[in-house]
Amino acid sequence: MPELTSSDVANLQSFPSGAEGNQRAQLQKHKHLTPSFPLFLASLVFVGSLLASGLCIDAAPPLHIDLATEVEPPVSATLPLPAAPLEMATWAPEPIEGSLVIAGGGVLPPAIFEKFMELAGDSAARLVIIPTASIYAGTPEIEPKVDPWRHRNAASVHVLHTRSREEANTDEFSRILDQATGVWFMGGNQNWITSVYAETRTEERLSALLQRGGVIGGTSAGAAIMSQVMITGGKYYPQLGEGLGFLQGVVVDQHFLKRQRETRLKSALTLRPGHVGVGIDEGTALVVQGRRFDVVGESEVVVYLPENSRKPLKETRISHGRSTDFVTLCRAAIERAAEDDKQTLEVRQPSIARTQVPQGTLVIVGGGATPAAAIERFIEAAGGPEAPMVVVSNALGDEAPPASQVVNWLTKAGARNVSQLHTSSRAEAHDPEKAKLLESARGIWFTGGRQWRLVDRYLDTPMLSHFQNVLKRGGVIGGTSAGASIQGSYLVRGNPEGNREISAEGYERGFGFLPGVAIDQHFSERQRLADLVSLKTRYPELVAMGIDESTAVIVKGTQLEVIGKQTVTILDRTEFDRTGPHDPSGSERKLEPAVVRSGEAYDFVSQKRIAIADKSAQIDSPAVTINSSSINVTENKSSEAVDLEKDLALPATGDSPPALKRPAMRTSAGQ
Repeated sequence: MPELTSSDVANLQSFPSGAEGNQRAQLQKHKHLTPSFPLFLASLVFVGSLLASGLCIDAAPPLHIDLATEVEPPVSATLPLPAAPLEMATWAPEPIEGSLVIAGGGVLPPAIFEKFMELAGDSAARLVIIPTASIYAGTPEIEPKVDPWRHRNAASVHVLHTRSREEANTDEFSRILDQATGVWFMGGNQNWITSVYAETRTEERLSALLQRGGVIGGTSAGAAIMSQVMITGGKYYPQLGEGLGFLQGVVVDQHFLKRQRETRLKSALTLRPGHVGVGIDEGTALVVQGRRFDVVGESEVVVYLPENSRKPLKETRISHGRSTDFVTLCRAAIERAAEDDKQTLEVRQPSIARTQVPQGTLVIVGGGATPAAAIERFIEAAGGPEAPMVVVSNALGDEAPPASQVVNWLTKAGARNVSQLHTSSRAEAHDPEKAKLLESARGIWFTGGRQWRLVDRYLDTPMLSHFQNVLKRGGVIGGTSAGASIQGSYLVRGNPEGNREISAEGYERGFGFLPGVAIDQHFSERQRLADLVSLKTRYPELVAMGIDESTAVIVKGTQLEVIGKQTVTILDRTEFDRTGPHDPSGSERKLEPAVVRSGEAYDFVSQKRIAIADKSAQIDSPAVTINSSSINVTENKSSEAVDLEKDLALPATGDSPPALKRPAMRTSAGQ
């Protein structure tokens, strides 16, 4: 009896259990057949594929089907289906280059085609239409479906089609794609597309088109092939294969609401943890640019974040003219999958024993002007003016600002060995050459800006380990505003779409230099106490800290010292109001904020303020119930401060990422 090969095992694993489990039995049964019978089947497959493609000379004409609608045949057994990747997604994708227009099938409104043409260059567009999914591809019957493209006033329209992988892998076949600005995949059977073009020279050229700023669109089957994990068939329980992967981190389903495919897509997410489900209804298209999802058309796009042991499935519906950030969605899906394997946020254990900096020093500034004493302490903790220091400027934006703008404040304070670090992609954070700058560093400073940019570039990369090593060898890490929040283990205000909300699923992990702590900044100036209280209520194990502008904390061991004339508010102790019910879970909790001022320290173990220097008076702080909206904090201005941000083009604090423009098209000659 023949043994199952490793490829057979992979194919078995790609089939779900339950109603589709008969696929497993069929594959096992195939192993018991005599050698002559599989050969006979292969002959039938070959003839069947010729008939389907219209290449057989004596083939009968196909049955009449209304060419005004997309045809979605059942999953074909005539071509080999690539298995979907089994591993869990572990990191959110980079924003895509170019654009995708992913249509859900059915009759598409003019707005979708107008958007595709706009992205392809309108009258300068050089279009390539790929009808391979259609049963009419390669026959005269396909022409009525191509003709509408020829009347769209494009500079050129070409049809690209084959049923042969060998031909698709030749250099000559797909050369036309080198000059294309837009490619459209027709609907039909998605498996006919991937079986011919996946991992061929044609697919390479399609990816290159996106890289140079072009647009790839498709409808029905042409939508399914866009994601790496592709639904190949199944009514309620999906069969999964591998698509062309232009859009990573998601699973696309089409004809979604019209054909009631909610169960199918949800099931696919249980089979491939860490992915986002995207269901696109008929007459509707998802437009992907950079990190944005936009919707055009008559119905909706349904987005699913899969459930886990702590969070229910989350459904979001996006209609025409609405948008969202797809990288955030992908990060949230990955975090949900990871939470079932490990305590990702590290907030489930009591924070008292863990909140410390056993080696090195932290300098954490609440934004605005940085006290001169804090800068002096940073240089001192690094080892003096000659110590190598690095300023990380990624929070400011994608483009690196001039080095002089981000290091001058340190050189003016006396530092003589200061460099700038600004990675242009996440891949650079894995580059050993780029990390050499940090191998001897004694001080790291994170600028202000937006903290989500630091997460995208450095979290879970080798570069983060290099940052942590600075502390391990007794150095110092500092930062202001966004560079302050990133130092906690829980990240506040990480939403790429704005900083008004204190939490954003997918962006809740900071760098953890100060374990068990969430750090908010611009605290009193922007009246953020209510937000901090709500965070503490949801995660009582956290130490929640709010730092005012022009104020800094110096953290060593289990103590922090406050520098500046404003205050630091710490929500650490959590007690139950015993006037309520006997069951603490039904009692009103009181949060007792510790308001720590300059000249005082705070100890995370004893949870008490400590007087330092000549200041011995303790400051009383009122208890605050969880529904409090504000607390009066005396506002003082530091006269000895340096504004590290006045010469930098900082992003507006409440703005979403800037609108992404379609990159200028480049031909294969690099023009």
